[in-house]
Amino acid sequence: MVRTTARLLLVCATVLPLGAAAQERSIFDDVRIEVTPESHGVDPYPNELVMLRIRGTYRPLINIAHMIQPPLTNFGWTNLTRDVAYDAEFDGFPAKTFERVIAIFPEKSGELEIGSFTHKLSVVDGAGQRTLEVKSAPIKLKVAEWTGPGGPRDPKQWWLPSAGVRVTDQWSGDPNRVPRGETLRRTVTIEADGVMAEQLPPSPVMRSPGVISFRGPIDRETRVTENGPVARAVYRWDMRPTTAYPAIVEPIDIPWFDTRSRTMRKAVIPAQRMAWAVSGAPADASAAPAEAAPGPWATAGAGALAFLTGLALLTIGRRGAGAPRLPPRALYAMRIAAWRRDPVAFRAAVTRLARAEPEASRLWARDPEARAGLAELDRHLFDAAAAPPPALGRLGRRIASARAAAVAAGRTARSGLKPLDGPA
Repeated sequence: MVRTTARLLLVCATVLPLGAAAQERSIFDDVRIEVTPESHGVDPYPNELVMLRIRGTYRPLINIAHMIQPPLTNFGWTNLTRDVAYDAEFDGFPAKTFERVIAIFPEKSGELEIGSFTHKLSVVDGAGQRTLEVKSAPIKLKVAEWTGPGGPRDPKQWWLPSAGVRVTDQWSGDPNRVPRGETLRRTVTIEADGVMAEQLPPSPVMRSPGVISFRGPIDRETRVTENGPVARAVYRWDMRPTTAYPAIVEPIDIPWFDTRSRTMRKAVIPAQRMAWAVSGAPADASAAPAEAAPGPWATAGAGALAFLTGLALLTIGRRGAGAPRLPPRALYAMRIAAWRRDPVAFRAAVTRLARAEPEASRLWARDPEARAGLAELDRHLFDAAAAPPPALGRLGRRIASARAAAVAAGRTARSGLKPLDGPA
């Protein structure tokens, strides 16, 4: 009897641990976590988006779950969506699947390692409540080395790998008709798919002859979607013409790498013409009513006027190109504005002077001292606190002197015709 009891106890002592071990193995065999980088069959370049999908499938009933992410050394990253859970099957048995997707951006070329993700679980099964730690296997991601021109290591060109880049250009008014003395706000928006806001380029430099620009504030934001981040940057400039003639704001190319076609492309901020608005345009003469037929006194007056006009032309022809000529009123207005120390009126008078004498203004506008003074004046008009006004009296005298030389040069160029009555 004693032997039988001893044998039963020995069998129980042997069977119970085996059963417990089998139960524990079944628990660990019924949980699984996998990490999959989605690179679409190509090796990404540095700073290119890679979607990292973490998926865990578990048969036991889970009470508490907590994901521990490894330190992603040599990667930038951001969460895209919240963790999702849905019903699934595990070897034909009902199970629960948890999924997380993060966006990672490799920071350099080579074979980079992604460590193990650990899912801490509190599960309930036939053996009661247990705490498990399920770990994914470490994986390695191969990041390609750029071999073409430009690329992530080129300090002269911004590296922007994206699935799509869009550029919009807006002006606060018509750049072809800028009101006198005012500035326009230019707003350029760049949107790029698959990048973060800090990956967008810095504010481009708007430099074009005949245009002055001042950089405004920049807004950056990243919108997270299921397909990856979408970056948006808004750049602003305050701009105005600096000459009386139309100027062209040059286009700006923004190179970017198309991650879909695997080719370099360019987005363009378009060129734009800028000019002051024309003021004092004459009314439409076609709308004037028809006048009555001229009377005899009007006919006689017209004849006398024609005679005097012909006589004046003959006199001018005899004297040549050196006939006296009154300077335009804008020149007097410029001198008065300089005496009053009124930079706004001074700039308006200079613009009227250039429009009154387009040929001469093309010559005196090339004068280095006059050009530098006008540029200094424009900077002061735009931001009086940042730029002091120039000496208007000296600038006015320089413009008047350059204008006189330009007018004299124009008369000399036109004096090539022989006098009507032969040489003197």
